[in-house]
Amino acid sequence: MSSEQEHIKRRLDEELSSLSFSGQERVLQQTHPTAPLARLRALWNKELEIPLKPLGALSALLIAGALILCYPQSGTPEHEARTLPAQGQRELIEAGGNTYWKDIYEQAVRRHEN
Repeated sequence: MSSEQEHIKRRLDEELSSLSFSGQERVLQQTHPTAPLARLRALWNKELEIPLKPLGALSALLIAGALILCYPQSGTPEHEARTLPAQGQRELIEAGGNTYWKDIYEQAVRRHEN
């Protein structure tokens, strides 16, 4: 150590000599318990920090997943396949210069009108 550092350390020791920490044993007993019951109590009183942003994001994902699984859309491919006429019975129509399947065109018109 240089002489300047030694001088600073001596001066700091002199200023802090009047201060003494009397709760050392109590603090050590709380932080490092020896009895099994005291260890259990220390574990129970442990503070946990849970960040809210990741917890909120995880909750939102779980809720969205549950909603998607529990409430399937009404327009599923199986449902549409049951409501469409057989392939041989479909009819092509021309509207606005384009060609459409008649049943799909009528469904789109009904959706647009509502």
